[in-house]
Amino acid sequence: MRKDGAFFVLKNSMKLYLSKQKRILLILEWSVGFRPAGSVWLLLLALRGFSLVEIGFAEAVFHVVSLCCELPSGILADVLGRKRALTASHGMFVLSTLLMVFSQGMAGVCLSLAFSALGYNLESGTREAITYESMLQVGQEADYLKFSALQHGVYRFSSGGAMLLAGATVYLGWRTAYLLDMGITLIGLVAALAITEPERGASGITLQKLPAALVETVRAAWILLRSDGMAVRIMVLNALVGACATLTGFYLQEKVQAAVTVPALLGPALFALGLGGGLAGLLTGRLDRLPYPKAAAITGAGVLLCAWAARGTSLPVLMVSGLLAGLLDDSLELVTDKNLNNRFPSAQRATLISISSMVFSVFMIPLSPLFGWWFS
Repeated sequence: MRKDGAFFVLKNSMKLYLSKQKRILLILEWSVGFRPAGSVWLLLLALRGFSLVEIGFAEAVFHVVSLCCELPSGILADVLGRKRALTASHGMFVLSTLLMVFSQGMAGVCLSLAFSALGYNLESGTREAITYESMLQVGQEADYLKFSALQHGVYRFSSGGAMLLAGATVYLGWRTAYLLDMGITLIGLVAALAITEPERGASGITLQKLPAALVETVRAAWILLRSDGMAVRIMVLNALVGACATLTGFYLQEKVQAAVTVPALLGPALFALGLGGGLAGLLTGRLDRLPYPKAAAITGAGVLLCAWAARGTSLPVLMVSGLLAGLLDDSLELVTDKNLNNRFPSAQRATLISISSMVFSVFMIPLSPLFGWWFS
């Protein structure tokens, strides 16, 4: 009886632990996605009097910082702990919005976007790692894909909701809008502080041992990638499909704007355009049952078909193309996430996921001008 009672207490404790972790993780997804000012930051800068050249320079600063810090942030998350990385991530977001509120010129704007890039770097890979490790700790890693799809849906619908409020955001004014964003990022920071570090993600590294631990993490990740060719192929296929779908969605915004005859409907149209990604959970189960190369081939062919159809001018065709491209891309992304997490060791999980994100950036560089030519 005592053993049965102890087992019941342990099982109930594990259930409560995972339930709390899931709630916090969903709050974090919402806080990253629902940022009214962040969703129309380019428009807000233009309304403040910044030229398109200045805005383009600020965007370049964001991507340079993001590319340089993606891998180091993943390594730090693995070595110092995922909770610390998530807390630092949301701290960066708070600093970014604070700097934007008080910025007077381009220097402040660029610094704000640099902190924002660091925030996304620290969150990228870390969120997937802490989610998987939390479920692995209680033996429910088989449910990872289902919960990951829910997380993804919360993020997509939250960011879509922020885009839907674009008109109200502009009406509030840029400073008030960013103060609202700062309040939301503070909620995310409190949530990150409340999350529990999974046992496998805990780290007792001291400052003296930090350099050696960083080197060991990179070495172990490199050895795994050299020995696991399938993991590398999964990264490459997912990044290629993702880059094509992302660029299709990007250029579709301009096409939809030109096709919408009533200006008031632009916001709802752009919101609807992003719903495909939010519905990805409907397709992931079937896609997951296929061999990964076949799943990537099907989704990749579908995305290319959407890119071809999106060259037209018919609004219904443009909307369907955008919705389908987002659905296919995000469904493959979720299946990729599950497959890679199953192959990655706990100690290098965030590092390897960050490498996967960098592969996406590598494809974006040559494909961006190519898709610009395709849609011109």
